[in-house]
Amino acid sequence: MREAARPRVVVCPYCKATDRDGDARTLFAAGGVLSVTWHVRGCPHLAADRILAEAPGR
Repeated sequence: MREAARPRVVVCPYCKATDRDGDARTLFAAGGVLSVTWHVRGCPHLAADRILAEAPGR
């Protein structure tokens, strides 16, 4: 059985949260690579990611 690759962690350019101080995350998968971005709860980039994730056609 193949082991899953570790996700690539992306630092939010706005809130600079990491898995240690962020309490919300967004996931993005493309080309077989999973990216994880951590955010603080009030980060506007988190809000934008959630809006885009719910957009039709995505």
